[in-house]
Amino acid sequence: MQEIARGSIVEHYNAPAIASTLVKGHQGRRPRKHWWISEPVAEAITVAESVSSHPRRVFATLTPRAVNEELDGGAMVDSFIACVNAGGTWSGLAQIPKGKVRPHMFRRTMAMLTDQFAGSEIALGMQLKHIATRALANRATRGYAAPDPGWAEHLENAVHAARFRRLKDLYEVHGRGQDIGFGSAAERLKGVFDQITATVKARHGDARVEMDLLRKARITIRFGTLNNCLFDERSPAGAVCLENAVVPEGHSGPLEDRCRPDRCPNSMITAEHAPLYEAHHRTQLNLLQTPGLPACRKALITREAERAEAVLYKIRGTTP
Repeated sequence: MQEIARGSIVEHYNAPAIASTLVKGHQGRRPRKHWWISEPVAEAITVAESVSSHPRRVFATLTPRAVNEELDGGAMVDSFIACVNAGGTWSGLAQIPKGKVRPHMFRRTMAMLTDQFAGSEIALGMQLKHIATRALANRATRGYAAPDPGWAEHLENAVHAARFRRLKDLYEVHGRGQDIGFGSAAERLKGVFDQITATVKARHGDARVEMDLLRKARITIRFGTLNNCLFDERSPAGAVCLENAVVPEGHSGPLEDRCRPDRCPNSMITAEHAPLYEAHHRTQLNLLQTPGLPACRKALITREAERAEAVLYKIRGTTP
């Protein structure tokens, strides 16, 4: 985009395209290339060209110091970070850690995270603005989402850090005497928390010792929308999702698409999950009032209502 000059919209093989120079991987000579675009993109660039104040470029800084001045995305990001860190005292924003940050990293990180979900390639193509005739026709989209060892390690570390922060929050809530969740898995977690607290008192430890013990407790927990799963790969027996299941080769951990929060001993229901089950239960009961329901459909709705009700029984501390 930074290299797009005025008059770059052309036709290439009877389709709208941008004629510009290829910068990536060419430090010296920059070959002229064509990139196919859609009609809305061509219209957007035409509008941008009409409002641009730069004599040659369509996209440029608001106050260009030279006609041929190039935008430096890296320098712009560095300047932004420096500005945020310098104004932390009045903005209240946390300091952005030191390290190399470049614009493409945001696209790559988002693509790698999104690629974990169904229909990701279509969504990524739309988000990254990759134009393709067919949903799976653009190799650029897959390139962004392709796994990379360095990035994977960074993301894994970030996930572990986020998980521990949430686990620490649960520990503090339990320490204040409040309920952290319901079900047998919640009771197991409370027992681990109580053991850590007792150990800290016996050692006359401080908060640092407490956090060290919490890290070393090796609590396996997955925070989810339907429940928090305490599946332990070292002791998978009893996991309902693995009952009579064909586990894919190389897979480790629970099978999330077979999760049964209503009856799995690894399922921990919290107050955050309760509104979802209450709404789902009401919806199923309302559907049962629909006149003329086929018997198979009625049986399916009844089963869903019973599953939601079983979770609600856990929350209320009652039995069906």
